[in-house]
Amino acid sequence: MKHLSFLVLFWPTTLVWSVDWPQATGPLGNFASNDQAPSAFSVSSNEAVLWRVKLPSTGQGAPVLSEGRVFVASHDEITEDSQVGSTILGMCFDARSGKELWRRKIGGTRETDLSSLFSDNTAASPVTDGKRVVFVNVGGTIKCFDYEGEELWKHVWTPFGRHHARAHEPILHDGKVILMHAPRYDLPLSATTKGGSQPLGRSKEFWTHLRAYDLSSGELVWQAEAGTSVHSTSILDVLPDGRPAILTGRGGGHKPPEEPYGLSLIDASNGKSLWDREIKGYAAAQNANWAGKAGHFFLADEHRSVAIESGAPLSGVSLTKGVAITGWDGKDYETVTGTFPKSKKPITYFTNLIVGKYHYFRSFGGFYIGRVNLKSGQVEYLQVPVQVIRKAGRDDEILWEKSLPNDMKNAYGFKATQDKRNAGSGWGHVSSAPPVVVGDLIYFPTMVGMVYVLKWNAPILNENALVSISDLGPAGETWTLSGLACADGRLYARTLKELICIANRSPSGEGE
Repeated sequence: MKHLSFLVLFWPTTLVWSVDWPQATGPLGNFASNDQAPSAFSVSSNEAVLWRVKLPSTGQGAPVLSEGRVFVASHDEITEDSQVGSTILGMCFDARSGKELWRRKIGGTRETDLSSLFSDNTAASPVTDGKRVVFVNVGGTIKCFDYEGEELWKHVWTPFGRHHARAHEPILHDGKVILMHAPRYDLPLSATTKGGSQPLGRSKEFWTHLRAYDLSSGELVWQAEAGTSVHSTSILDVLPDGRPAILTGRGGGHKPPEEPYGLSLIDASNGKSLWDREIKGYAAAQNANWAGKAGHFFLADEHRSVAIESGAPLSGVSLTKGVAITGWDGKDYETVTGTFPKSKKPITYFTNLIVGKYHYFRSFGGFYIGRVNLKSGQVEYLQVPVQVIRKAGRDDEILWEKSLPNDMKNAYGFKATQDKRNAGSGWGHVSSAPPVVVGDLIYFPTMVGMVYVLKWNAPILNENALVSISDLGPAGETWTLSGLACADGRLYARTLKELICIANRSPSGEGE
């Protein structure tokens, strides 16, 4: 077998065209762009880094880009080690230089634990239509600003805190921003916690729904008929007949009240249900991916599908039996066909993404990137290191079994965390950032700042598909639950400490 080399190669790239990244799911709403971007980089070694700026404090939402500006949310500044926070900052930066242009405070009606491996008040990314930018404080506030930072409208509610997870990414569609929350405004503050909400019960008045707001006025346009679990990342796409629709899910941990658990397809023009399908045991902590004529999801140790126009169940395949596994034996990679070890869940939450004929994901147990061939049903796994430690003047140190504990400090040296699990590897029981696709590459970020870059259309998912193991900062000092964004051939990332622009450099030192 080919011996694995961890030498990071900086391949030149050529810009295809300028494409903004106006929402967490990218220009087309499918986490993908036809742009090109660096295939390898190391922020810890300052390789392929155009600029980096300190952020006031921790945050989780992805950066978004439009008209040469980067918008990102951060929790408010802290002046000592802190475990919880409420207010967030909506921030605007110049995309070429990283210069901060403005910041605005957005209060919340609830406090939440900072840098949680499941969520915090910044977990919903901003969205922008080229004229306005909307920031969502998951703790109960939405604010819309123009590009100079002037507030245009706001909306405030009281979150129903029965469960706590990454939550839905806001969607741009037809002059509207679509997000989710329980449509109650008279709840006591105690209802924002799991313990305080439980006595109120599980009736429909407390359900979470997708809700569409007019971008120009902030007025509510529609509320979806179906309930939506706070665990679900809903995805907008287009039906074969041209109608835009949103696939959303119900179910997941902590017994969310919206029932029955399963999937619904929602008309994106009015919020009405096109179909509702009960799926026993459905875990909504995944992206509600669909493409073409089918929706695809993970259930127990199987990959399942439904007909997108009716919700009727289609074929499924085992994720554990008769699969191809390319693993590291201590010296080389070796590929075998056999049984993949069962784990508590089929995937690391939210890491599933459809691109071409493949449905990609990160495994829950072990450190494997997997994919399902949607045409043949073949399932493949590729083992990757959990972490690479890079230090000046030393060879890379490869960790296969356990990552370094994270310092969980912001850029100013203050700890911003509560749960000791937040310092873990970022695989398994964690609301992870989804991967993104740029051109023929798929980028998988992890909580410890690793980014696995693969050729998504590689004929075999083995070591030859792995282009680089890149990083967003020093091992043990880098924490992120944010997705990546791409515009003008540059990647943009955010960590607990920084906002980072990644680009290949010309001889003059400027980004290409």
